[in-house]
Amino acid sequence: MNPRVVAGVLGAITLIMGLGGLVTPDRWMAFVGFAPSTESNRVLALCEARAVYGGLFTVLGAFTLWGAIDPAGKRSALLMAGLLWLGLCTGRSIGISIDGNPGVFGWIGLVCEAVFGLGLVWSAVARLPTPANVGVE
Repeated sequence: MNPRVVAGVLGAITLIMGLGGLVTPDRWMAFVGFAPSTESNRVLALCEARAVYGGLFTVLGAFTLWGAIDPAGKRSALLMAGLLWLGLCTGRSIGISIDGNPGVFGWIGLVCEAVFGLGLVWSAVARLPTPANVGVE
C-alpha cells in the first residue's frame, strides 16, 4: 500500500463527510441519532452539527489531503489527523463501556474511526518506496 493513496482516500472521504455536514446538518443529525430537545433548540442543534460534523470534518479532511501530497514531509499533519480519529474511537469506546451497546451503527462508527485513525498514523510513519533510479547517474 502507498501512504499517499491511503491518506488521500481517507482525506477525501472525511472532506465529503464534512461538506455534507455543512450543507445538510439535519441529515447528519438524523444519521447519528440526534434531535433537538425542543423546537426552540433546533437552530442551536443545527449550528452545533454544522460546527462539528461540517466545519471540523471539512478542515480535517482538507488537512489530511494536504498531508497526502507529501506524506514524508507532512508526517505531523497526518499523525495529528490519525490521532484525532483515534480520539473519536477512544471516546466512543468509553461511551460503550459506560452506556452499553450502541447498536450496529455505533459499532460501525467505532470500526471506521479505528480504521481511519490507524490508516493515517500508518501513512505518517510509513516509508515511501524509493524510485529505482534515485542516486543513479
